[in-house]
Amino acid sequence: MAIYLAPISNGLGDLIVSIPILQSLIKTGEPTYLVMRSPAQYGLSDRIPGLAGSIKESEFNPDALSQDDRFYNFRAHPLQSDYIWGSAEFEAKYPGFRINDILAGICRDWGIEADFERLIQMPFKFREDFADRIVFVPGSSGIFKCWSATNWISLYELLKAAGRQVIVVGQPERSSQVRDVIAHGVPHVETKQIGDAVDAVSSASCVVSVDTGLMHIAVHQNTPTVALFRYNTMFMRSYKHKRSLVAPLCDSACIERELKGAPNEKLRYTEWALWDSLTCALDDGSQPCARMSEITANMVYDAVMELLAERG
Repeated sequence: MAIYLAPISNGLGDLIVSIPILQSLIKTGEPTYLVMRSPAQYGLSDRIPGLAGSIKESEFNPDALSQDDRFYNFRAHPLQSDYIWGSAEFEAKYPGFRINDILAGICRDWGIEADFERLIQMPFKFREDFADRIVFVPGSSGIFKCWSATNWISLYELLKAAGRQVIVVGQPERSSQVRDVIAHGVPHVETKQIGDAVDAVSSASCVVSVDTGLMHIAVHQNTPTVALFRYNTMFMRSYKHKRSLVAPLCDSACIERELKGAPNEKLRYTEWALWDSLTCALDDGSQPCARMSEITANMVYDAVMELLAERG
């Protein structure tokens, strides 16, 4: 008998929030495999102890499994498929639900004993070059989730004045925010592989990030983390070592566009292009959400300093 798990969606964050589920399945003693839904989820399998292996969803045929095998497709559940997350209908049916509530509900229905309260770190190699540093993660595959480079630079200057050292990670060739922060003089360290990124954020004193996969890795690794969210907080997770700052509600035109493109009934991913082109409906698509700038650099600075003080 073998167990196969396909995460709730195709992003890196979707895999990270599912790690407690994988860890629970691995504890059963049965060979447990990850069904990877996109390239964003490749390369993390060796950081999940006990995982028997992984397979690309495009190469996975659930119909070929034996009758003793179990396949948990976390998209094939009413909590995922009946309503679009964040819609008025979803909120009416499941008031206050966030990603951990959704995953826990599915787990209860399917008899999986996952613990979302106590996060078990992935193994990592401590990196001295990130020790006592604050890591900035400004980039995202969707610019609509970003915070402006001006804000990142203002935050950097505040932290620098307080004697704190900062490193920015990300791909400047893919993110103008990362590129502009580097151009201002913030030290940049490449994390070419996903394992390098795990090591980096696990070694840092604090991480400041937009709502993206590296933020979820930092949270899972119990690194003090300040997360910057748009109005849609479905992927907000509440832990003692995390602070979440949320932008005001977006314009109705943006919300309508965002929800219209959400494939809640999609069961499989054979191609990966879901959020790459999603942009603000009110501009030419080249700028971050304007509402994100209502999260100020001073607000983020205060959250960082509070976490560092708690850490001691």
